[in-house]
Amino acid sequence: MPKEQFRETDCIRKMYAYHLNYVSNVSFGLQSPQEMQQQAHIHVVAKSLYNQDIQRTPIAYGVLDRRMGTSQKNSNCTTCGKGLSDCVGHFGYIDLELPVFHVGYFRSVINILQTICKSCSHVLLPPAEKKNFKAKVKNPDIPYLAKKALRKKIQDRAKKINICPYCKAHNGVIKKFGMLKIVHEKYRHVKKAEFSDAVEANPEVESVLANASAHILNPLEVLHLLERIPDEDVPLLLMHPDSGRPQDLILQRLPVPPLCIRPSVVSDVKMGTNEDDLTMKLTEIVFLNDVIVKHRQSGAKVQMINEDWDFLQLQCALRGFVQRLKGKQGRFRGNLSGKRVDFSSRTVISPDPNLRIDQVGVPVHIAKILTYPQKVNKANIELMRKLVMNGVDVHPGANFVEIQGTAFKKFLKYGNRKKIAQELKPGDIVERHLMDDDIVLFNRQPSLHKLSIMSHRAKVLEHRTFRFNECVCNPYNADFDGDEMNLHLPQTEEARAEALILMGVS
Repeated sequence: MPKEQFRETDCIRKMYAYHLNYVSNVSFGLQSPQEMQQQAHIHVVAKSLYNQDIQRTPIAYGVLDRRMGTSQKNSNCTTCGKGLSDCVGHFGYIDLELPVFHVGYFRSVINILQTICKSCSHVLLPPAEKKNFKAKVKNPDIPYLAKKALRKKIQDRAKKINICPYCKAHNGVIKKFGMLKIVHEKYRHVKKAEFSDAVEANPEVESVLANASAHILNPLEVLHLLERIPDEDVPLLLMHPDSGRPQDLILQRLPVPPLCIRPSVVSDVKMGTNEDDLTMKLTEIVFLNDVIVKHRQSGAKVQMINEDWDFLQLQCALRGFVQRLKGKQGRFRGNLSGKRVDFSSRTVISPDPNLRIDQVGVPVHIAKILTYPQKVNKANIELMRKLVMNGVDVHPGANFVEIQGTAFKKFLKYGNRKKIAQELKPGDIVERHLMDDDIVLFNRQPSLHKLSIMSHRAKVLEHRTFRFNECVCNPYNADFDGDEMNLHLPQTEEARAEALILMGVS
């Protein structure tokens, strides 16, 4: 049978799909305020953290309420009754007194407002064009990038329409203004000549004409506009009414994450606890809600309530979970990737064109510290005796000997090495120094693809740097301006074989 020139990549997957009911796709949507409430266990309303008692118990309906889980070993979650290691945590929610913009969806809100009428909320396209675009959008086979381009086309077309085809209202430019604010320049397209009568009657009008056409849309107005978008227009915004309505882009309710995500740490220095930054932000949001309610009831000035609202907006744009995970200071790169392990070394790298591409020059200083547990057998017993005689300080030597059947190791820096060497027998384990042609793993961070860690053969050399052939710089993305690299010594025959066959440079 001749060799196949081409084989479809997902034929096995299709075959499985035929036999099994397996997941065909996953779709992501927006979390509506109703869903937030359904997923939550409590409504957080209390602005204090602890009761004024000796045990410092968390206040009920506060952001540290034990119904959302626990962050202490000695207390259990009151929702599921499990301890710290078993309870997965439960969400709560905070109702915002006034809606605010979601910092992550702010750009999307502006894009929608540029597409719809700022009076009747219809998409600013004549009925014939609307019908044409809708047919294209609803095509299930359209690829993602084509969909994106289509959305841009609809937006660009809508931007050019100044009079709404449905309610005849004026529509102007929508743009970002300052910090998390949106401005609508409603009469920007209207010629100054059209205001000439007003200017003649009242000359002071001319100086304020430029600013008079601009109106700042607050989150409440934007929410009302998004709520009134007809269902048949939602697909033109490339949204699906089932997985998220446009009004869900505005925050009216805030989920409160479980306690295990934002633990309280009991302070040793002073009496009390150190609270997580998310906990403190949520407390401030509850406090601001309270302030807004009091100002409304006492009939405070609109200006004062607007200031409270701006402050609430600022607090709700808090640093989320994604910011804790991503980037150089995040959990993955900052706390997990940089772990140090046994049988590894790290030093500066330099080039050596005399080495083969599968070799790495290892300083003799490192070779004396990194060891490999070699089992003694008839073939290597003489070599092992010689290495034991050399001991810790002479390379090639050995650092420890483990006698078969015992768990304890003999350190070769002290004691009678000649006697230990003579008593060596097959089955004993000698922890010998790293030697020429040993299989080692060589790695440069950041490890971005699988070629960032490959296996080389060691070549023990003088001096203090790892050396390798310049031809191997590309996969590691290495240069010799002070870069450092890691070297790991596999500890079993199986690991050595895997490294050589699966990860070999050549």
